[in-house]
Amino acid sequence: MAKGYFSKRRNFLYYRYVEQIVSVLASDARSYLDVGSSNAEYIERFRWIPVRHTIDIRHPYSSPNVVGFEQDFFTFQPEEKYDFVSCFQVLEHIPDATAFAQHLMQMADRVLVSVPFLWPKGSCRHHVHDPVDLEKLSRWFGRTPDYSIVVEEPLRKLAKGRRLIAYYHNAGEMPTYADLRKNQRKATTRKYPAAAAKTEA
Repeated sequence: MAKGYFSKRRNFLYYRYVEQIVSVLASDARSYLDVGSSNAEYIERFRWIPVRHTIDIRHPYSSPNVVGFEQDFFTFQPEEKYDFVSCFQVLEHIPDATAFAQHLMQMADRVLVSVPFLWPKGSCRHHVHDPVDLEKLSRWFGRTPDYSIVVEEPLRKLAKGRRLIAYYHNAGEMPTYADLRKNQRKATTRKYPAAAAKTEA
């Protein structure tokens, strides 16, 4: 992603969905990895998570609160699993998307991803899998997600205005609706202590 990628998209509706989903499903997370972040700074919004890491083959986001690893994700082998992993608008760029998706699942038991939804083939020269839909995403991950939603950006051309957000819950049962509502209430009243970044993988 180019340096200005996030600055041009920070107000996109799907980022608001992402923030809401993370605040509910990662409410108890103590460690978080964002894969393929480039210079996107949305991970700063998750201030209640003390250990926040990013990884990208070039220009991973980093700050006093976030540790960035500049390396190939396929070679990344942390000592222990993260509590939560995200990967937004990346899989469509990866030739072996299945291997990438399976490596994501090894990083954490809770994985949140997004991909362009049904963008026409050839609409973006950097994409190698368009059009992507839920069926194709499910093949990459080996199963259907536990939760998914298609977010359409207002006032944009439909052909390139939709994104599929999908969540995979791989440890125990998916939280109940009551649990999610409780976490949502906590998120609205959460106080944010200063986060200390962990410096080793």
